[in-house]
Amino acid sequence: MITGGTSGLGKATVELLAKDGHDIWFSYLATEEFTKVAKEMMAQNEKVKAIPLNFCEQESVDDFCEQMKGWDIDVLVNCTYVGKPQTTYFHKIDPEEFTIAFQNNIIPTVKITQSAIEGMKKRKFGKIINIITEAVIGLPPMGYTLYAANKAYLMELSNVWNKEYTRYNITSNCILPAYMQTKFAEVDERILEQMVKEHPLKKLLTPEEVALAVKFFVDAPQHVNGVKMPVNAGTLLMV
Repeated sequence: MITGGTSGLGKATVELLAKDGHDIWFSYLATEEFTKVAKEMMAQNEKVKAIPLNFCEQESVDDFCEQMKGWDIDVLVNCTYVGKPQTTYFHKIDPEEFTIAFQNNIIPTVKITQSAIEGMKKRKFGKIINIITEAVIGLPPMGYTLYAANKAYLMELSNVWNKEYTRYNITSNCILPAYMQTKFAEVDERILEQMVKEHPLKKLLTPEEVALAVKFFVDAPQHVNGVKMPVNAGTLLMV
């Protein structure tokens, strides 16, 4: 089960894992654009199933979690983030925006993960893979207040899942990608050129490359647990 499967990393992950023959469910926001993409993806592979989900609507999240009871989910990839990673300076953010960002991102992820874990516990097997961000290492970029804070919260939740569910043979690992050039995180072309120029590989990370990291955790033995994997060409390291 992959949340947010019609664009960026989510789509790249669906396409990569589908080639391995996995039965895949993925969620998508039911806009005209994403609905078209979801239908095309299902038409290309009969093992891929798309389910509409709006993280900003409690009823949609609750209905999605109810449907999950009928699925045998071995792997959950928490990929969706509502909003843009870069907004404005901390002192300019209305305190209410912190509540909204938390409600639209953490609460739906909590509900979906709880639903997945219920089935995993019964089967004594499961893998949770959380897409975090390199921004939680060291100092985040300016304007990343809400994004980095919510991702850090999710990473700490992953530690909780390690502690509480290892005895059920359930793992929880995190991937911390550097900036990827996607619609989700578009920046000015001049800034993009500077980022490429300063990058040690002279090229930015792609969703397809990060999808390979997701595949690693999907294929890894259950001994691989509690890992925080940066995908950033070694420019920042966790210590």
